[in-house]
Amino acid sequence: MIHHSCDRCKRMIDPDDQLRYVVKIEACAAMDPVEMDEPDEDRDHLLEVQEILERLDDEATDAIGDDVYQKRRYDLCANCYQQFRRNPLGREIPAQLGFSPN
Repeated sequence: MIHHSCDRCKRMIDPDDQLRYVVKIEACAAMDPVEMDEPDEDRDHLLEVQEILERLDDEATDAIGDDVYQKRRYDLCANCYQQFRRNPLGREIPAQLGFSPN
């Protein structure tokens, strides 16, 4: 039997009683298009790059380098998933001050 634990809080996730959420994050370096003297309107360079990345398997992505492309997968429990949904970038949320209406 496969056991899953939350990658954020490290608690075990019981598949019979709890939902397990899989969060996949893909990050790639943004590259500005190269200016050419003559535009090649017939080529879709972005599509070509996407096709190359899709053909690469996990072993080949190591050769690209973490600073150019990363693909991650995380298992989260229900509580950690709710926190991720509210604040996916992990920014500090300023405290809400409650003022009475005067």
